[in-house]
Amino acid sequence: MGTLRRTSETGETTAGPSAATDPADTVWAPSAGAYLTDGSALFRVADTLVDKVGGNLFLELEDCTTLEIVLCPARSVTDLALRPVRPASTS
Repeated sequence: MGTLRRTSETGETTAGPSAATDPADTVWAPSAGAYLTDGSALFRVADTLVDKVGGNLFLELEDCTTLEIVLCPARSVTDLALRPVRPASTS
């Protein structure tokens, strides 16, 4: 499974950019199990949650140093300058 997936505001997950009907209504969000960094801290995406009332996507981010879990709106990932961590090549 890839690190990022496209999720609509209603919580529907699509396979890629062409599957979404309106790019303005979608959010690029990390999948559960992915790792994110801001350059100084490392976070693991513990889970993804969709607010059934508002349809907003939230991420449970686990701080890999303190093991604390915080709830973060998926739209805040870019505002927080979080980017995916890619594993080193083993070849």
